[in-house]
Amino acid sequence: MIRRLILALLVLAATASPAAAHRLKLFATIEDGRIAGYAFFIGGGRPEGAAIIIRGADGQELYRGATDAEGRFAWTPPAAGTFVVTADSRDGHVAEVRLGAERFTPPPSPAPDQAAMPATDTAAIEAAVDRAVARQIRPLLEAYDEAEGRLRFNDIMGGIGMIIGLAGAALWATSRRRKGADS
Repeated sequence: MIRRLILALLVLAATASPAAAHRLKLFATIEDGRIAGYAFFIGGGRPEGAAIIIRGADGQELYRGATDAEGRFAWTPPAAGTFVVTADSRDGHVAEVRLGAERFTPPPSPAPDQAAMPATDTAAIEAAVDRAVARQIRPLLEAYDEAEGRLRFNDIMGGIGMIIGLAGAALWATSRRRKGADS
């Protein structure tokens, strides 16, 4: 009996995952060639002083800093490229986001009907539109990222169902063994 209990506890410990209520998430975006964002915990709150490490595509560390009192950070890379941003709250919570080089690329060339405009005007308008669109969609991206990280009712009910199902399977197996031993 004690062996079974120990075995059950070992299996439970081996399959346990970290509590989602304390999971660290990271939001990062590129605005005007600058990587900016913030770290946050799913249960609420933002880590102050969390380590922010930015690595290039080759894995080389390019920047090391910390979040401010509101969990925010910002860094301007020397050139466009692929970057991996990592936030470490230094208490076992780590989050990582990959920002591809395509996020730095300029907008596509103008359509043929825009060719009549002087090149400097077209480039200035495209840059202004890009900045305005980035400014407008940032709150949407933030809201999506936070909503994606929330613990949902379905997740909770699924976990409870899993526990009940495993307990039922264990009770069934135990009753089958007892019947076999009684025969």
